[in-house]
Amino acid sequence: MKRAGKLIVMALLSALVLSGCGSTDENDPYTYRVYYLDGNSEKLVSEEYHIQSEAKDVVSIATELIHALEKNGEQDRLTNPIEPDIEFDELQFNEKQMSVFFTGAYNNKTGLVEVLSRAAIVKTLCQIKDVDKIDFYVEDQPLMVGGENVGQMDETSFVNDLGNQGEPQSRNVKLYFADSTGQKLVPVDTTVTYPAAEKMASLLVDSLIAGPQNLHDVNAKDLIRTVPQESVLNSVTIRDNICYLDFSLEFAELLPNVTSDVTIYSIVDTLCELPNISRVQFTINSGVRERYGETIGFNKALERNLDIIKS
Repeated sequence: MKRAGKLIVMALLSALVLSGCGSTDENDPYTYRVYYLDGNSEKLVSEEYHIQSEAKDVVSIATELIHALEKNGEQDRLTNPIEPDIEFDELQFNEKQMSVFFTGAYNNKTGLVEVLSRAAIVKTLCQIKDVDKIDFYVEDQPLMVGGENVGQMDETSFVNDLGNQGEPQSRNVKLYFADSTGQKLVPVDTTVTYPAAEKMASLLVDSLIAGPQNLHDVNAKDLIRTVPQESVLNSVTIRDNICYLDFSLEFAELLPNVTSDVTIYSIVDTLCELPNISRVQFTINSGVRERYGETIGFNKALERNLDIIKS
């Protein structure tokens, strides 16, 4: 049964009224930037939009912005990220988390267009005060892209400038590799280049798997890889600030010259540098293990370990 435009508001939501928003104009707290795809669907552009509704609660503003995203923009030369065949179905909001529900036609989106459309919606809605995280549902199921649950998103989940398809993006990141003893971690600042559609968490883990010798701007003389080279990252999901990683069986083959703590926390400490991740949960071939080498508690979501970092 269709529920287009229906709003499900969590407990006490009606009492939540905004005192201000992520406005582009300090003198007009209800002016936002609405993001669209350019005419070639290759990058994001935005237009100023002023809230028309008299109701200024979170859900009313979000609903109006979503309807603005269903249109082509004032100049009528931009591509709306929510096409006519994709119906906005439902909205849920609770404790700074907003869930947006779409009909099954959303699954027709693929590739860079899907990423850009999702980024446009998230970047638009995250301007609303009290909205920190967005997640998508399609036909009441979490959005899956490439077989992976997309999970929660915010502005940091996307490249600031989602440029032309095939055009590489660059970002400064911090990776953690082992020192020469294999018992401590060394933070390494480097720049990574990647396609716009790639998840940052996946990119960082893949960089650890590749090892320090593959970084062009780092002196890797006294650094040791921390993750078995044959490891494959099967999936990455971020939800409630927890990053869920599933590795292939090769990840269980411990490195002879690196402690198990160093292997685990090189990944945890690296990913916890991202603003939307505070803990990391590991599985191997979808299986939970209580122990990884000498490290116990491998079946729990792990927080950053600062004690293992070399001073």
